[in-house]
Amino acid sequence: MKFTVIGAGAIGGVIGAYLAKGSRDVELVDVALEHIKILNDQGIKIIAQDKTFVVPVKAYTPQQLLDKKEMLECVLLCVKAQFTKDALQPLLPLMDENTFVVSVQNGLCELEIAELVGRERTVGGFVNIFSDYLEPGVISYGGKGALSIGELDGSVSPRLNAMKEEMAVLDRIVISDNVTGFLWAKLAYGAILTATALTNEEMAAVFDNPRYRVMLMDLAAEVLKVADYAGVKTTAFDDWNPADAYPRETRDLERMSRQLDIHVKRLRGYTKVHSGIWRDIAVRKRKTEKPYHFIPVFKLAEEAKIEMPLCRLLLEMLNELENGTRSFSLDNLEILLKKDNEIYN
Repeated sequence: MKFTVIGAGAIGGVIGAYLAKGSRDVELVDVALEHIKILNDQGIKIIAQDKTFVVPVKAYTPQQLLDKKEMLECVLLCVKAQFTKDALQPLLPLMDENTFVVSVQNGLCELEIAELVGRERTVGGFVNIFSDYLEPGVISYGGKGALSIGELDGSVSPRLNAMKEEMAVLDRIVISDNVTGFLWAKLAYGAILTATALTNEEMAAVFDNPRYRVMLMDLAAEVLKVADYAGVKTTAFDDWNPADAYPRETRDLERMSRQLDIHVKRLRGYTKVHSGIWRDIAVRKRKTEKPYHFIPVFKLAEEAKIEMPLCRLLLEMLNELENGTRSFSLDNLEILLKKDNEIYN
């Protein structure tokens, strides 16, 4: 199977590197010219928790890929949610009836991909890899996590089995008959990670603070309530269990705290201590993808007349951080906590 990784940054870089290291047929595509040049000249460098390695890769800009005029087989789309259409649409001439696209992204990008290539050529993907793009040619792989793929209709197809065999060189690859459940669970978890990004505190420190634990779970619960309305059965992953956050009315606080204690230990074992959301704003000085994740969530919430006051406040504060009108501070969590107490407690 030939893999074409679109977006050779934090996630795509790690996946592409391990596929190349495992002698798989893989090519990397990115719009960053310097990144592509270094990948071709020097290979891709992965700074992992246990080791650092460099592996040669084939890398192209989108135009260079088009100039090759070779049809694509398995496209692993690893770009930020807001770039889904821009990354995929120019490459449509290289896709035929045998090409399929796997969304290795956060959010519900499968919906937009299906509009472009058709539902039958769209494969759902869930990723929880903790990694960062450091500089051209260099990716930090700060924490291993789940990678799951699945057909949108829940079937286990021959192409999924072929992908599982080919991608066995990664740390972990799981075939799922409920990839949508993973995606919604990650959306809820992502709301919590977004809250940690309002401060300069490490993720583990925010998770570990008993003052904020219920509020963080209430953020997740707002997302999970919408998932419930949509008929989605969410799935646990990497020590995150949505059932400990929602429904709020039956929440077991002791079990919730035990889960978060385990999660804190896990996060403190990572070399990546801040979320990619925080890094986008604080280090790379760019807007995040989080507002795009919430577009379909808010749309469904409005349809169901479900209020999401905490999540809406969270995104307002995030927008202010992006625009430079708000500073990273624990005070931001205090604002969310006050709102949470007014609404839910």
